[in-house]
Order: sequence, then structure tokens, then C-alpha cells
Amino acid sequence: MSAKVPPQVTGVWRREQITTPGGYRDDTTRVFWVQADSWYGDIRLRIDIPRKPAATRFADFSDAELIELAKAQGFAGQLAVTPEMCAWRRDLDYQPPGPIPDEGTWRIEGDILIEGGIHAEYEEIWRQEPQSQGLRAAFGLGGGQGLLVIAGDHFLMIRTRQAPLPPGDSLPALVEAAIAEGARGKAEALLDMPICYGAIDQGWRVIHSTLPWLEGRPLWPQPPLFDSAAGQLLDGGPAPWTLLEVHDPKGELPRLFTLATVAGSSL
Repeated sequence: MSAKVPPQVTGVWRREQITTPGGYRDDTTRVFWVQADSWYGDIRLRIDIPRKPAATRFADFSDAELIELAKAQGFAGQLAVTPEMCAWRRDLDYQPPGPIPDEGTWRIEGDILIEGGIHAEYEEIWRQEPQSQGLRAAFGLGGGQGLLVIAGDHFLMIRTRQAPLPPGDSLPALVEAAIAEGARGKAEALLDMPICYGAIDQGWRVIHSTLPWLEGRPLWPQPPLFDSAAGQLLDGGPAPWTLLEVHDPKGELPRLFTLATVAGSSL
């Protein structure tokens, strides 16, 4: 498989629907796949995910709402592509790892990518988002603790939990079990894995997130600093983000973080 994906597969893809031969169809879940040259990030949020405008933390949600929040999905890693199939390696995953590799057939028709199942029967229809071509980049947080993927005007950031998930069939099952034990803090820790998708030209505004209270806010509380010579992004955390790959024919990458600085200074 190639180290870089074909250029026509890069950019941002929004899933319009998934169907199976048994009659299942989902065209309401918000699904975005941000693809750089090899690194990618994916977020999947049900339309009925609990949202509270005044919420700022997990404590603002009921036990039942925590279980609903756990139904989100998201993952990130590297994509490998052949003319026949795509294979998504999940280095970071919001849900416990499943037994089946994430692999599918693919073909592109205009701005539509059609994905077919290999290990299960399904078809996903993806449409390429506007302003998602041109600049592509990926930054990794030390020790595999996070990934930031940029495609055009779009970004997806994912950070791992402080502790790995214990074995379990699903995150909702793990959260429900923790709540049943009376371990509310444990349940919240299981959910504490931010995945954020958003728009760069809007001051790196988060549009969708596994932590609902982050939506509508800038990605960073303080603007990051980009050291282009070292290929590092400094966001005030204990470790820098390291540039993993970049396709930047117009030299736009440093300007993106100037946008973040301007947005941050207005708060």
C-alpha cells in the first residue's frame, strides 16, 4: 500500500448516508473525515447527542446523558490505499477496539466517494466539503497522545484519555457499568477524550465535538505558537505538537496560526 493516499482522496469528506442490504439507513449522524497525505481524523456524532447551552463540564449532565454521550464515535491514524481498497489504521479511538479491521472498497464519482464493505455489507456515500483542498498537514502530540489534521480550511483534533480504555464491548456499556458501581468520576474519565472538528478561517472555531461544551468556541484557550523552523506547534501544554507531514505549495501553514492569534486576541 502507498505511503501517501491519492490526491483525489485527500480533503474533507462528509458522510451523506450509510445503508446495508438488510434495510438499515442512517442519513442523520454527523460524520466528518479529514484526510491529509496519509494521516486522517474522523468524528461521528448522533443528531440526538445531549447538548446544553449552559454546560461547561460533565457534571452538568445526568447519568443517563453521560451514557448517551458515550455513543459518539471518532478515531484517527494513518490511511493506506490501493486501487481496490482503503485501510484505516486506528491509532486513537473513542470506542474500544473492535475485532474487524476498518477496511473498505472505494471509488470516486465527481465530488462523491463511495465506500463499500469488505468484512461486512454496507455502502457509505461521502461528499467532499468545499474549501478542503490545497493545504494539507498533520501534527502529532508526543507519545501518540494526540493528532491534529488540517485540510484546506478544516481541522480535526483528537487527544487521547489519560488512561487507556479497559476491555469492553462498547463505551456506553463501560460508562453504564461505572455509573452502576457508583463511580461517577470513573464514568467521566472514560468520556474525557476530546475530538473536535471545525473551521480555521472562523478563528479555529469548533463546530462538532465529543465534549459538547467546546462547540462554538476556539480550539485553544490561548493562541498556539508555530515554530516553522523546528516544525513544532506550542499550545501551552507540557509537550509540543510535531509536524508529521505537510503539503503546502503556497506557504500558507504559518498564516493559519496567525489567524488563531488574531481570533484569540479578540476574546
